[in-house]
Amino acid sequence: MAQTPNVIGITVMQRLKETGEPATPENYERYYYEISGLPRPEKAVAADPVDVAEPAAVPAVEQHAPPGAAFCAEMMGMLRQMLQEVTDKTATLAKDIGEKNKDLSGNVTNLKSSRDKNEILRLLSTVVMQAGGIQNTVEASHKDLLETRHALTSMQEELAETRQLLNEDALTGALNRRGLDQTLMREIARAQRLSSKLSLAMVDLDFFKKVNDEHGHEAGDQLLVHFASLIKSVLRKSDALVRYGGEEFTLILPETDGRGAHFVLARLQQLMSKSPLIFEGLEINTTFSAGIATLRDDENGHALLRRADEALYVAKNGGRNAIKIAS
Repeated sequence: MAQTPNVIGITVMQRLKETGEPATPENYERYYYEISGLPRPEKAVAADPVDVAEPAAVPAVEQHAPPGAAFCAEMMGMLRQMLQEVTDKTATLAKDIGEKNKDLSGNVTNLKSSRDKNEILRLLSTVVMQAGGIQNTVEASHKDLLETRHALTSMQEELAETRQLLNEDALTGALNRRGLDQTLMREIARAQRLSSKLSLAMVDLDFFKKVNDEHGHEAGDQLLVHFASLIKSVLRKSDALVRYGGEEFTLILPETDGRGAHFVLARLQQLMSKSPLIFEGLEINTTFSAGIATLRDDENGHALLRRADEALYVAKNGGRNAIKIAS
């Protein structure tokens, strides 16, 4: 069978199901290039995360190349190839049926006007054969189109899962920086369209390095998961949580002013004081610092993040375990 993109894609999906491996972009890429024999493109090395707690480091919504981007490009190529094949198949089917129908109509006309028994039998045999040929053509095309439909359905499901994976932080399940770009842009446009409030909070765990040093990185990872879980418990469905980098998180709070955002973070403070992380039988207590900014009429996402980060810097410099609202 020809190694067309859709054939390779279907084979990749079957291989993942057989091996039971998760449907991550990395696994897709690995199998895609392994099966196709194509050379794998070189990936750009991502820069180290910037410590946005320092004032000189201005946070910005950066466009990082997502993992599996090459695979997604291949998937788009597969989709275009499959659509072209469907178009070609349906065009060929229409042409074949048109030609066979023309021949069939001619023989039926001759059959109606014929008076010779042998000629009638010959024409009847020809008509039956032509009708069978049309049926076979339709059935073959129907089978091909069904296979294409199943492949497109599988591709749709896999792309939806891949999209979610590309937007989520693997450790905490919060949105990642790519998810922040899309969500913040959408919420700012919505707030401006409806003339509603939108607040953003930058939240940073205090003395996180000390937890890693004293209890190990596994404890640090569990603390991040625990912290993200506590944040989610005080958010509404319309709110969004982003892991901005390291131990820093961003909260996007639609239809919320500065006082409302401060109330949410105060609730989180109370919850954290009552809910320490239990790691290997030990209680790990920690606090966080936060900066809040509310969207201005003429402001974009970069400026909103900048003001929230500046408020966070004030909170950390003031002794930590504090919440500051940007002016």
